[in-house]
Amino acid sequence: MTKKLSRDARQNIVILSVLVVAIIIFSVISPYFLKWDNIVAILIAAVPLGLVAISESTCLMIGGFDMSVGYVACFSGIIWTTLIASSGWPTYAALAVALLFGLASGILAGLSVGALNMPPWMTTFALMNIWQGCVLIVTKGEAVRMTKFKAFKVLGQYDMLKTGVTPMVLILVLAYVIMYLVYKFTKLGRELYVIGGNPEAAKNAGINIVRGKIFAFALSGFLAALAGALFASRSGSGQPKVGGMYAMQGIAAATIGGSKAGKTNLAMTFVGAVFIMTVQNGLNMIQVPAFYQYITTGVILVLAILVQTEKKK
Repeated sequence: MTKKLSRDARQNIVILSVLVVAIIIFSVISPYFLKWDNIVAILIAAVPLGLVAISESTCLMIGGFDMSVGYVACFSGIIWTTLIASSGWPTYAALAVALLFGLASGILAGLSVGALNMPPWMTTFALMNIWQGCVLIVTKGEAVRMTKFKAFKVLGQYDMLKTGVTPMVLILVLAYVIMYLVYKFTKLGRELYVIGGNPEAAKNAGINIVRGKIFAFALSGFLAALAGALFASRSGSGQPKVGGMYAMQGIAAATIGGSKAGKTNLAMTFVGAVFIMTVQNGLNMIQVPAFYQYITTGVILVLAILVQTEKKK
């Protein structure tokens, strides 16, 4: 007798099947869809979202979420480009400052949620508005062009081995591998599951809940800043209007991956990010108006939640 598949396994099969069906439909409509150049384009486009999805999966795992990731990413790209273009900073020193900004934003959110017991949505929504305002003050709504700075473009545009794959794809893969090892083999990683799954048990076991929440949001801010920096390097500019959808798309990707309080699955979270970017790419290829992508993301999120919701007999 064959062993019955677990509920999680069935959910993953459903999600993967839907992704395969979407790929088949788009490839039939557009023969270019499965060309190597387009596959690479989807992977590269999925890098910022893939990093943000790790952020949201970690926050969801401890019972929260981070609404600020979009404008942390946006402001990070602006900080990096502005320090180079306007202040003459060395490329990677400026990048370090941009990443430290994301880390500081995450620590601030973690302290507010963990130590002050503020609701995650309230804290991170406030930070989102603060950073959005800072972006507009610094840029006055204008993009920071980086045409003359070749080193700035290496992470996002350098073609490795003439395959079209850029270093930012490897950075994404490395981030997933590192976080898998953290979740699987470190004491802190195991504590995060308990904090989200059973906070009372975590407290009774002597787990430092505040430390866990600070770590989760600090990681979220750092990865969001990295996502924004890589997007800026890829586009060759600091864009003041990028990242508005990152939070919802990241939550959608993490939810597709099965992330919720006390639980996460990084492999399926990555699939969720690729799923969303595959759908967006396919819709663009068949010339569906861009604003329908908002509807698509919402529908994907609703369906992902339905798939993850426990069915009561």
